[in-house]
Amino acid sequence: MTTKDCRHFETCSASLCPLDKQSLEYGIFYPDEEICKLKKFQTLPWVKKQKRIVKVGLPNDRYFTVEMMMAMTQVRSGMEGVDPDQPLAKAKEAERNWARGHKKEQREALRREKKSLKQSYEMRQLGQ
Repeated sequence: MTTKDCRHFETCSASLCPLDKQSLEYGIFYPDEEICKLKKFQTLPWVKKQKRIVKVGLPNDRYFTVEMMMAMTQVRSGMEGVDPDQPLAKAKEAERNWARGHKKEQREALRREKKSLKQSYEMRQLGQ
């Protein structure tokens, strides 16, 4: 990557870079780290989640991966990332379990939303 690819290349210290496949696959994000500033990437779901993690004020001593952020349906206080002080094998397992648990939460949220939409549709039908 060069300054031709990103005008922030010389000064950026974001640990997760949309232009760097390796950082997306193996990188980790702590809430006190810099987030990509390139305008064309601000709509990426995981970049939005990074901003939300910072805004909510999640603990700076826990990290998140792109996979973990993609599994989140919402970011709320009380959430915690993965503890970096555990052995690497345990950390990888914790990341997978974290993402798996949040994907289950995501499916449940979608189910509740569908149920709510169905109920409101039925209520409108009864009102006619």
